[in-house]
Amino acid sequence: MTRSLSAKEHPMARKVKVIAHRGGREWAPENTMAAFRQALDLKVDGIELDVQRCATGELVVFHDDDVGRTTNGVGLVADISLGELRRLDAGSWFDKAFRGEQVPTLQEVLELVDGKCMLNIEIKNTPVSYENIEEDVVALLADYAHKESIIISSFDHYVLARLADIAPEYKLAVLNDAVVLDLPAYLARLGALYYHPGFDSCRADVVEECHKNGIQVNSWTINGRKNWSRSLDLALDGIVTDDPEDLMVYLGRAVAV
Repeated sequence: MTRSLSAKEHPMARKVKVIAHRGGREWAPENTMAAFRQALDLKVDGIELDVQRCATGELVVFHDDDVGRTTNGVGLVADISLGELRRLDAGSWFDKAFRGEQVPTLQEVLELVDGKCMLNIEIKNTPVSYENIEEDVVALLADYAHKESIIISSFDHYVLARLADIAPEYKLAVLNDAVVLDLPAYLARLGALYYHPGFDSCRADVVEECHKNGIQVNSWTINGRKNWSRSLDLALDGIVTDDPEDLMVYLGRAVAV
């Protein structure tokens, strides 16, 4: 009888990138400095976060278009000034230990990460549309010393096409949760070398086709050991997960924190 490989013995266990979804939603309030600090302490390969523009023009790290789910405030991010966002409690909804956690700016996160890991910046542009937000992101990244560690992704593929035109030096990733015919050609038209599909739509033949065309595949949001096992078998380049700590343990890559 052939013994099945443990996760630690799998040939992908040391290769696959562990990417903390919104900093790691399992252990801290999402998209907060507390989450990002813990991810860095764990020495993850990458951090994924979401960027929007607030009413006063700053780029802030926040997922939903409305602040109600993860703060004690109400209203759209786009309609709230940075000062007002700062006064919101972005931590208590998760646990009282995080009371007073603030909504961070992208600038603050860049200063914290400072090239310690890959940073996947997802530009949110639906359902609220932020005109020329990609230009704001590029302007903010101009002084970042670790541009090679940045991946910019979006579900708005027009944003990606615009980025390929104005800032071809950045790595771009197409976010998608549907089947795309002739995927490599589509990605090439957008100037993207990364494909970020939802895990439910992630197929072995698609991953293989991407790899044959030099495209890396990071899939989201993958939680639980059964799904991590399938991810290794799919030969994904990156696993975007809410629980990077347990994934690191599963892969035999845990570090003392």
